[in-house]
Amino acid sequence: MRAAVLDLGSNSFHVLVADVADGRVVPVMRQREMLHLGAVVARHGDVPADALATAAATAGHLADLAHRSGAEQLTAVATAAIRDAGNGAEVLRAMEAATGVAVQVLPGLEEARLSYLGVRSAVAVDAEPLLVLDLGGGSLELAVGRGAEVGWSASTPLGASRLSALLEHDPPRDADLRHLRAAVADALDPLVAEVAAHAPAGVVAVGGTVRALARVLAADDGRWLPADTVTNQFTMAVDALRRMRDRLLELDDAGRLDVPAMKDSRADHIHVAAVVLVEVFDRLGITQATVADAGLREGILLDAAAAEVVSASRLREREIERVATTFLAADDAHPEHVATLAGLLFDELVDLHALGDDDRELLQHAARLHTIGEALALRRSHRHGAYLLEHAELRGFAPAEVAALTTMVRFHGARGLDGKFPPAAGLDPARRGRVERLLTLLQLADVLDAARDQAVHDVHADDDGRRVTVAVAGDPHLAASDVERRAGWFRRVYDRDIRLVDAETGDELV
Repeated sequence: MRAAVLDLGSNSFHVLVADVADGRVVPVMRQREMLHLGAVVARHGDVPADALATAAATAGHLADLAHRSGAEQLTAVATAAIRDAGNGAEVLRAMEAATGVAVQVLPGLEEARLSYLGVRSAVAVDAEPLLVLDLGGGSLELAVGRGAEVGWSASTPLGASRLSALLEHDPPRDADLRHLRAAVADALDPLVAEVAAHAPAGVVAVGGTVRALARVLAADDGRWLPADTVTNQFTMAVDALRRMRDRLLELDDAGRLDVPAMKDSRADHIHVAAVVLVEVFDRLGITQATVADAGLREGILLDAAAAEVVSASRLREREIERVATTFLAADDAHPEHVATLAGLLFDELVDLHALGDDDRELLQHAARLHTIGEALALRRSHRHGAYLLEHAELRGFAPAEVAALTTMVRFHGARGLDGKFPPAAGLDPARRGRVERLLTLLQLADVLDAARDQAVHDVHADDDGRRVTVAVAGDPHLAASDVERRAGWFRRVYDRDIRLVDAETGDELV
């Protein structure tokens, strides 16, 4: 079903139109308008007439976009700014008249639950219970849960736009920061023991300003992000965030705009968000958090569809299936067969490559997608495939994992790996070494099905310390030049020659 959410938030108004099926939210259209109502309400206590008119007109525009995009159902919600505005009822009436739909004011605890549910649709969670922190413009929600069930939640008035009204100077002075930290302490300290009692095993942070901070941190550390902007499952270390907070607090608005990867729409309050997050992390004893790119809006759609939360591995599998279904012919058996052969080679050579189950999973995912670029053109298909994968917004995968997949797709037919390729260049040395070892196996599996006829049905490998002998069961169509190109890369990575032989006769195949 194609459905839409109109999120009338404290920082911005959003509309998300998406196809919702089988527990997945596949975006069709997104639009955002920054209004900063949270800061307006914090300063005035209500929404002045001019801001009210702008809010109503913006809501009407976004609702019209949703209908024109084919949404069969439109849900409109308002959050902290409207909850707190003295004339909130008047604002609601104006927005309902402009949109033609009822606008639900979400209680803080319901906002926390729905944000938690949205996070679970995007982040592969291996450890539970999970603590989700949703930092918005008007409030900070906290939720701890397992699967789809929230066991505890709270809502606090610690929104970045709201708190920015406490600052009288830019850059903030010591008195400004004392007021800001006192506000965080007053709201959060009563909750510290409750959070600790639920013993969260992992922490996820969500919200537009959280993602903006993640982009700035990635640029500062030289870390690669898919499509330069996708932060889903980015690891935000508190020490790095603390250093960035101190840097941002020394700058005024114009100076913050010059920080690499800074978005214009976030520069006026991103330093406040950094202060809040560091204070929250320190009080809760958090040393790092995972960033999510899905939250409240996705949670609303999933909740309406009664969607189940899936395991981490199933979330990743489902995303690979989505991309494969989009770009691969339904009757093309080659990618899946290469994935099978790559898995067999991985198992046969485990003592040589010394990689684990997570690496095996990543290898097979890359194999299933290594030909997606052919959907655009056969010439340079490896480049097309890498581009498509980088921009596919794969949920369940950290940026480093997307970089690994993209690198393997890009170089599956090459003589090796170009370390200057941005996704590869952004990997730390240990991760790049793992990708190099996986790439040898993908290349070998691919060449064994070069004719795309699935003629090879099994492989066995033996490593004598100098040479790896691969016994091939079946009738492959091999070109000596193709094999030698892969063998050269294999030698560079493992310091081994490689020999392909017929499993029945022992004769060399090329």
